[in-house]
Amino acid sequence: MTKRKGSTFTAAWCLIAFVAFGSCGGVKSAFGSGRIAQTPIQKPNRKPPGTPGKSSGTVEEFSFLIKDFKLDHQGESNNLNITVQYRYRVGISNSEYPDFRPIAKDIEMFLTNYPNENDYWEILNKKITLLLLDKYPTITKFTCQIQVSPSPLVPYLRSSILTRERTIKSHSVRATRVR
Repeated sequence: MTKRKGSTFTAAWCLIAFVAFGSCGGVKSAFGSGRIAQTPIQKPNRKPPGTPGKSSGTVEEFSFLIKDFKLDHQGESNNLNITVQYRYRVGISNSEYPDFRPIAKDIEMFLTNYPNENDYWEILNKKITLLLLDKYPTITKFTCQIQVSPSPLVPYLRSSILTRERTIKSHSVRATRVR
């Protein structure tokens, strides 16, 4: 059997023509009924900007770091880096923004006066976030990361990360532990 050069060329042009007619709607006249399944494109249901509603979609947060805080806990002197991040209530007025320095002092005082030397860092962190959320009503969510530097007894860098947020309906608090 011999192969014709022209047949490859003709087949290529037929394929190009089929694709061109198919995308332009010419398939119907050339190949019968032309029933091609089409799925309608549905746009997501979004409110236009400035539409009144519960929220403008803005999430406002602030964070700070208490660096190299020294604390005697679990039988040794520990070096802590404490990162605190919090979310403001939607619609907070300019006069309601809390200064972060009293929040940092609350954490430092809490840790300095913490009564149970043997508690795990996670327990300590749960109590810190509960204290802060109870004390600052314009804040809806606190995330606190306590990073403990390696020490002679525990030669590993370790962290406790806890997020606690106020539920919208009941204004109660809920803790979420992140590992």
